[in-house]
Amino acid sequence: MKKRITSLLLFTTFLITAQEKHKLSTASEFINRSSYVQINMDENEKATFKSGLGETVSFYPSEILDLKLNTKMLGLQVESVYIIGQQGMTTITAKETAWVGLEEIDDLLIWFENYVIPNLESSAGKKKTVKYIFNCEELTLNFEIYNNNQTFSVILNYSNFPDKYFWTKSRVEDIPKIVTALKF
Repeated sequence: MKKRITSLLLFTTFLITAQEKHKLSTASEFINRSSYVQINMDENEKATFKSGLGETVSFYPSEILDLKLNTKMLGLQVESVYIIGQQGMTTITAKETAWVGLEEIDDLLIWFENYVIPNLESSAGKKKTVKYIFNCEELTLNFEIYNNNQTFSVILNYSNFPDKYFWTKSRVEDIPKIVTALKF
C-alpha cells in the first residue's frame, strides 16, 4: 500500500512538473480549446526582423476567432523561420509559432519602452555586458549590449529545435517596430 501511494505521488509530481514546463499563453489555450479557428493577422502592422543568415522572426498582432462558439480574443503571434540544414545547394528551413497572450502585452510594452528602446544608443563600456531579458509563457526576448555591440534575440520556449533561435545585430534599430505592432 505504501509503495502504491509513493508511486502515485511520484507520478502526480511528474505530471505537475511536465505541465508547468509547457505552460501555454492564453492565446494558445484559446486556439487549442476551439474546434474551428480563424486567425486574422494584419500584414501592415507586423514587425519582421531578418538575420544575416536569412532567418526571420515576425510579430503579428492577431485576432483569434472561435467560429463555433462565436467568441474572439486578441494576441500576438510570433513566427520564426530557422535554417535547420543544407541539402546540396538548397537550404532547409523550419517555421515555428509562439503566442503572447493579451495579459502579457502590457508588461512586454513596459519592457521595450522603459528598458530596451532607451538603451538602443547605449554602450556597456569596455569589456562589459548589460542584458535585458523578458520571459513570456511561450518565448523569451533578450536584448544584450556588449561593449558597443547590441544583439536582439527571440527564443521560443517550446521549440522542436532547441538549439535554434533567432538573433540579429544588424537590425536592432528596428525594435521600435515591435512596439507599434504591440500597440495595434
